[in-house]
This record gives sequence, structure tokens and C-alpha cells, in this order.
Amino acid sequence: MTATVQRTPELWPILATLRSRLTFRFSGTGRSATALVADGRGFLYGEFWHLGDLRPSCRTVAGLRCRADDAPDRLPNDAVPFDDGSVLLISPGALLFLSPDGKPRPAGGLPARPLVVAPAPDGSRTVLFIVRGTQSDECSAWLWRGPGTPVRRLGALPALLPRGGGWLDPRGERYVLNVREGGRTIPTVYDLRTGAETVLPVEPVAGDIAWHTAPRAGEVLLASVGADGESPRLRLFGPNGSTREVTATQQLSGTVTPVAMHPGGGLVALQVVDSPRQELVVLDTATDEVRPMKSPDPCAVGAGAWSEVPSGAARFWSMSIGAGLPARMVAHDSEGWFDVDDGTAAGRYTAWAPSHAERLPGADGEIEAVVCGHQDWRSARHVVIGLHGGPADRWVLKFSQLFQVLAEQGVTVIAPNPRGSVGYGDTFHRHIVGSWAGPDLADVLALARHVHGSRGGEPLALYGASYGAFLALLAAGISPDLWSRVLAVAPLLSGYRLYPEASPQVRAMIDRLGGRAVLVDEAGPRDVLAQLPHITAPLVVLHGERDQIVPASQSSRLVRELRRLGRRPGIDFHHLEIAAAGHAPLDGSAELHHTVARFLAHGEWVVPPLPSVSRSGK
Repeated sequence: MTATVQRTPELWPILATLRSRLTFRFSGTGRSATALVADGRGFLYGEFWHLGDLRPSCRTVAGLRCRADDAPDRLPNDAVPFDDGSVLLISPGALLFLSPDGKPRPAGGLPARPLVVAPAPDGSRTVLFIVRGTQSDECSAWLWRGPGTPVRRLGALPALLPRGGGWLDPRGERYVLNVREGGRTIPTVYDLRTGAETVLPVEPVAGDIAWHTAPRAGEVLLASVGADGESPRLRLFGPNGSTREVTATQQLSGTVTPVAMHPGGGLVALQVVDSPRQELVVLDTATDEVRPMKSPDPCAVGAGAWSEVPSGAARFWSMSIGAGLPARMVAHDSEGWFDVDDGTAAGRYTAWAPSHAERLPGADGEIEAVVCGHQDWRSARHVVIGLHGGPADRWVLKFSQLFQVLAEQGVTVIAPNPRGSVGYGDTFHRHIVGSWAGPDLADVLALARHVHGSRGGEPLALYGASYGAFLALLAAGISPDLWSRVLAVAPLLSGYRLYPEASPQVRAMIDRLGGRAVLVDEAGPRDVLAQLPHITAPLVVLHGERDQIVPASQSSRLVRELRRLGRRPGIDFHHLEIAAAGHAPLDGSAELHHTVARFLAHGEWVVPPLPSVSRSGK
């Protein structure tokens, strides 16, 4: 069925106010923060968060608004906040200081984008930069001491691990680095006054790095990072030179990552990932105890920081997301969690469709799925099975514009992570090496049959993007009775057919995962062209004209085969190639989101009023 009436979904004006934060950074005290933000209309601006007040707030950075297509050497790529409301902008060509009222003052320049940007631990206008050399891994230290003085070079440094470390004193005179030497990491103290480097006096442990510091307490949190997926062993180095083990984290299941350490010591925020679940807990290093941060499921996705409110109480900040919620500034203190309004309609909206993780039957045991919608999938008006790309990818409890628009149409999405998905260990992922659309497709079909049977045999809608679109088309051909309609975004026909047209990076991925081998069994070859004759559900194929990952020629060949089979464009299938779009052609388009949602919910194909290369095939 094809409709011609187009309207914007009611939710979209709210979704359109979501801020795309390109960077995010706290001040040295955690009492302020900045972000560079793309407004979706071609401009780049900044936001400044005042976090040290009793009533935190967010404002636009005065003096910062530029076109996103400006010369790359003029566009800022980072912004450093100071507690007085001023900001230091970092651009490839120069540093620029903006006073609280937006007045600019040049601050010199750095030879390259810095590996480390460390604002002073007291929140003052001082920043340490560490820059990697252009010809080697060796680095150099640079210091900026406020407006009126250009950044200056302090001296050379050895090769460094570009993570971890921090200030070791409240005055900002000593900084802990992770020096790389002979395949190991050596926590080292760099003295800004003398240029001296002193190895931290701790017993070396394999994989040790200085993860965080507490400058007021003179403490260093050491983490010995183990094999992939293992949580680190934690130790605490104190100002008296002693080191002690922290054992409380051993009771936690999943991967544990330290997020932030209180500048006065004692408290460490930890992110615990037990895929796809994520949560934050607090480690009290003084008592060696772990306490949950009970909340509406926030989970840190970027920087976190501790600060103190005027009363002296500790408060933890993070730009975080919860299940099905967009990124937002959240804080945790003795009263629990609260949000800070960023001034947007999306930031104030409270009726987002919730998401949760659920275990459902696969072909060889249970697999995990992210479920998003206002209704339980067993009784929801419509259900869509959503398949992720990759194949080395996974669904996580993360905000999705598409899932929210689908929920507005009464759709509940079940997004499974079948065998082959990442995040569940190497053995789980390597099931698909040399066997694309083998164990993963078996899991998808087993889950779909379970959901299909639990809903009284009502056919399901099916959505997939990239590798997920490849799986969706195969599933629609192998088990056509399960599906009411199928939507494939940027599908590949098979790893074998994609390989000659792919970029070197995609070819390397196909080789690494054995994607050129075509699995053949009683269900037939895992080749979309071979399965097309068996697809009976209405089909929509979307592709970006400028897709650099899966070329649009893959969909064009699919469409030619549909025509050869006698399938009628505009009736049996629809093909839309989006002009100037890349591998994610839905991004930023209200029309496409609504068109896709209406098709998956009701089977109605609304031809969107977009410039396109092809609407029914070539």
C-alpha cells in the first residue's frame, strides 16, 4: 500500500532539540563543565555548565558560534572550562581564551592536537598540555598560565599511554603520567617546576597504570588491566609512599572501570558493565566498601567528576544516559540522583519510551535483547525485530531516535544480540568467523519464532541496517511465514559480493571475520540474491547514495534481481536511494524516520518529499 500524505511525527520537534555534544570536559574542580555542540543546522557553539552552585545551570558560551563547514584549522575541537565562567578553546591552529562575557584573547598555539588536557586542580586559568611528536611517539609538555601569556613549552617527555594519570598536588605542580617502556607502563611523576621525572615508588605489577588521582589527598588509584573483558585489580598509593590493595570490587560481576576519583580522596565512581546492563557504584577506599548509586538507571558514557557543594558534601557529576533516555547531566549526592536542565525541550521531556534488557530463546540457549517501547512486547499493538550492523557490533541500552519514533506509532522493538555480537566475550563473538549468517541468523530466527508464537502467530515486522539488513533479507527468505513486512537499510548482498566493491578498511574487516566464505546448508546459501525468490512480505530498501561502507550498488543489484523475478516496484517492493546520504541515511531526517515508522507499524509506504536518485529501482 502506498500513501501520499506526509506529516511530521508529533515527537520530532522535541527530538530535533536534542544536542549533539561533540566534546565534553570538566574543570579541575568538577564545579564547571563545557561542551562543543552541533545544532544540526550547520553551526557549532558551546554550552557552559555551572555546577558548583546550589542550583546548577547551563548557558550558551558567549562569543562562540561558528559555521560547522568553516576551515578545519579555525574550528575548535575542544573547550576547557574554568570556574569563573571563562573558557579556553583549542583549535588546530591556535588557542583562544574567552572571558565570561565572550571577549576573545589569543593564547598562542600547540604543534599538534594534545593527548592530555589537564586544567589546574584548583579551577584556575591554568592548563597543562601534553603533545605527541609528529615524527615519533615521544611527547612534550606545554603550560598555559592564563590570559595575557601564550602557551609555552616546558620540555620533552617519553612515550606515554594517552589515558589515566592526573594531578598529584592541589597546586598543580606535579602530574602523574603513564610512561610506556619496553611493552609495559610505568606510572611516573612529572614535576612542572624542574622538569624532573620520578617513577612512582610502588611495587610494579603487570599492566599497571595510574588511572586516577586525588590531588588534595596526594593519592593515586592504580589499576592493573588484565585480559580483554577482565576487571582491573585496584591498588591505592598514598602520600606516605604506602600502597594497599582495594578488594571490594571483586564482589562485582561484569567489567569494572574507574570513572572518577574525589579530589580529596576516599571516593571513586565505578562503571560496571555486565552487557548490555550498565550501572554506577561508588567505592569507598577508606573502608574498602562498594555502595550502589540507586537511581533511575544512569550509566556514565563519558567523563565524570566529583565536586563539593557549599556545604562541603560530595557530589558526583556525569554526562550520562539511562535506559532509553538521551544524554543528560546527572548528579548524585546524599539525597540521591537529580538532573540539570540543559534548556532544551528534549532535556525537559519525560515521556520517552523506556528500554530494558531481556533474555530470550536463541537457537542454542538464551541471548540478550534490548526491548524498547511503551508496551510489553507480548501485548503491544505492533512488534519489530531490529537487527544491528557490524557484524562486530551490538545493541546497548542507549537512546535511539528511531526506536522512539517507532514507539510513538505503537511499536515495541525487540533488538537481539545474537551470537557474533561483541560484548559477551571472544568465544561468543567468534561464532560467526567464517560463518556469516550462520549461528547469528539461527538465533534471530529462533527468537522470532518464540515471539511469533507468544503473540498468537501474528507475523512480525523486521528491520535491519547494514549487516543487520543482510540478516533481515535472509531471514525473510528462509522463514517467510514469520514476517508481515521487511525494511532493509544499506544492505549488503553477502560478504563475498561486497568484497570487490568495498573500501580497504571494509575488506580488512571481511577478511578478519571470514566473510568471503558463503555458508550453504539445508536452508540454502547465505546470499541475498539466492533468497529473494522466497521473500513474500512487502519490502522496502533504503540506501544512501554516498555510502562509503556498503556501496549503493549492492541495493541497485538487489532491485534489478527483484525486477527480473517479476516483482512490481511500488507494489511488491519500494527502493529509495537518498541523494548525498551516507551509511546512515535516516540520520537527521524527520520525513524518513516517520516514513519508516509508518511502514513498520502499519505497512503504509509514504513517499517522502526528498530529493532522491531513485524511488523504485534502476
